Amino acid sequence: MLLSELKENQSAVISFCNCETDFGRRLCDMGFRSGERVVCVKRGLFKSPIIYLVCGSLTALRKADADKIEVVL
Repeated sequence: MLLSELKENQSAVISFCNCETDFGRRLCDMGFRSGERVVCVKRGLFKSPIIYLVCGSLTALRKADADKIEVVL
C-alpha cells in the first residue's frame, strides 16, 4: 500500500522509502524511514498536499511524493 492511500486518522508502518536519491535522503531525514509509524492527519482540498505525523512532527507532502513511500497497516 502507498502512503498516499491512507485515509485521515489512519496509521501505518513505513515498509519502504528509497533513501538513495537526494529527495529520498531528505524524506529519511524528516523521519520517513522503514519501521517508523506514520499517521495521515489531514488531506488538502484537492487531495494534495497531505499532512502526516511522523516522529512527533507534522509534515506536508505532495501526493506524488507520498506515492514513493510504501506502508503496511
